[in-house]
Amino acid sequence: MGLAAKASLVILLIVGLSAVAMEAVDRYYVQHVIQEHYQDEVMGVVRQVGAGITARTDFANQSARELELVKLRASRPDLVNISIYALSELGLTLLAHAGQTPVTMLAQAPSLAMRAIEQDLSLSDRQSWATDHRLKIAAPISVDGRRVGATYAEFSTLDFDNLLDLIRRLSFSLRLLTWVGVVLAINFFVYLAVHRPARSLLSAVRAVTSGNLTTTVPVASRDEIGMLGQEFNRMVERIRLTTEENAHLYEKVKHANESLVRKVREATAELRQKNQELARTNELLSTVQREAARAQRLSVIGQLAASVAHKIGTPLTALSGHIQLLQEDPQLSAEARARLRTVEAQIDRTIKIIQDLLIYARRPELVKTLLDVNESVEECLALLRPEMDRRKVDTILQCSPALGKVEGDQQQLQEVFCNLIENALDAMPKGGTLTIRTAPTRLRRAGETSDQVAIEIADTGQGIAPEHTDKIFEPFFTTKTAGRGTGLGLAIAHDTVKAHGGTIHVHSELGKGTRFQVLLPIAEGVPDAGSASHSGR
Repeated sequence: MGLAAKASLVILLIVGLSAVAMEAVDRYYVQHVIQEHYQDEVMGVVRQVGAGITARTDFANQSARELELVKLRASRPDLVNISIYALSELGLTLLAHAGQTPVTMLAQAPSLAMRAIEQDLSLSDRQSWATDHRLKIAAPISVDGRRVGATYAEFSTLDFDNLLDLIRRLSFSLRLLTWVGVVLAINFFVYLAVHRPARSLLSAVRAVTSGNLTTTVPVASRDEIGMLGQEFNRMVERIRLTTEENAHLYEKVKHANESLVRKVREATAELRQKNQELARTNELLSTVQREAARAQRLSVIGQLAASVAHKIGTPLTALSGHIQLLQEDPQLSAEARARLRTVEAQIDRTIKIIQDLLIYARRPELVKTLLDVNESVEECLALLRPEMDRRKVDTILQCSPALGKVEGDQQQLQEVFCNLIENALDAMPKGGTLTIRTAPTRLRRAGETSDQVAIEIADTGQGIAPEHTDKIFEPFFTTKTAGRGTGLGLAIAHDTVKAHGGTIHVHSELGKGTRFQVLLPIAEGVPDAGSASHSGR
């Protein structure tokens, strides 16, 4: 909706509301005033009927009263009926009448006349004015200060109402013409003073928006619209000058930005190279720190193990010998012999713990040879077969025939495999399935690839809790019950695999089982027939 349409709509709304208000005032106020004036007029006519009566005998003269009423009705065309009622002990009785209504219907005085006498006031009844165009008037008649009767009259308001309606229509037509003229005049003024300059200003704004910064608007007045045009022209001029300055600045900034981008690229390349070097240094430092901490722990454990071995190793051996001698005594009871066997087993277990500590603290030097991983795994299974049968554990062995040789210490690697198998058996106290797989694989790490041998040992046991998975390779950490483990087996296995240049990984789910994966590098110069078709985990 355009500005002119909006202005016209607002003007029509204002004028329309004004017209409705004036019509309401004319209908409910002016009409009421005119009707009140007419009522006062006819009420004065009715009061004059008894104004000239000075004696009761004059009032009781029926012929004189009827003649007076006839003359009055002849002078007032709007007077339909007029009657005079005399007041007696029986009430009001008809004394004289002139009008259209038969006398028989006026024998009983209207209630309006009775109320006029009782209240000693002139009264009117306008209830039938709007429907029957009738106005009823009643006024008391007094002689020597005493009420002697009442005058009752009915006036026809039809001519008065028609005249009033005609006047109202003429007044409304005149107001309507006035309102139309006002609306047209205001719209014409708005068009000349506002709409036409606004359209000119809008066209100039569109031209400036499209890029024409030489556009100006004509200023034909000194009012607010003219001042707006002047300010617009000044604004366009400032925009033009600013645009030219910005173009020059843009060229300078563009050249500076290109130079800055070139320098940033050079600095970024240098910083990336330094970051890579720093990352490698940090990784090396972290590895060295971990190795130093581990070496420190090993040193402490070695000292502790040597001290323990020295302090209690010899006494334990002596105790074991004495217990064996006691068992040969034929006089011992069966119960005593059982107790001695229990003591001897605990002494053997203590000696085993000391040996594990010594093994962990003082790892022997690797005696590397080319060995077949499949044979080492099969030897471990043969060694532990009785224990697996006792625990009712089924074994699934899947060894790849195209497996490359590994350069390593056969005894230490065999200890790793046996340790992992024993842990799997401990995790399945009520039986289960032990699965062992060997296969060639190719490990991708840090952008380089290497051929590896993968050994997987999986069980269907209890599994390891997620919060314990990262701790199982730490020394002395164990999830086994008291008396079932020292917490050194997996730590020894981890160090042994790492010493051979390999890695060991674990994946476990509670209630589903655990899977260990050992990756060992294939010896250099030894081909791996199947490595090209496998990918590392």
